[in-house]
Amino acid sequence: MGKKFVFQQDNDPKHKAKSTMEWFKNKHIQVLEWPSQSPDLNPIENLWKELKTAVHKCSPSNLTELDLFCKEEWEKMSVSR
Repeated sequence: MGKKFVFQQDNDPKHKAKSTMEWFKNKHIQVLEWPSQSPDLNPIENLWKELKTAVHKCSPSNLTELDLFCKEEWEKMSVSR
């Protein structure tokens, strides 16, 4: 692969099959130690939670409203979060 990098994934048992872990080892790819099912370590999960909370408060009545509301709320979110 040429460049050194660390692979980041949820270490849930279903993602750590022996064959998969052997493949990473054979390719000299370091896998980051990561607790299984830890959305708090994945920054995007916090944004999804905020969006879901906002949608729940708004209660759109159809898909068109949901789509519009999600786009509007997403645009309001600060990049510096």
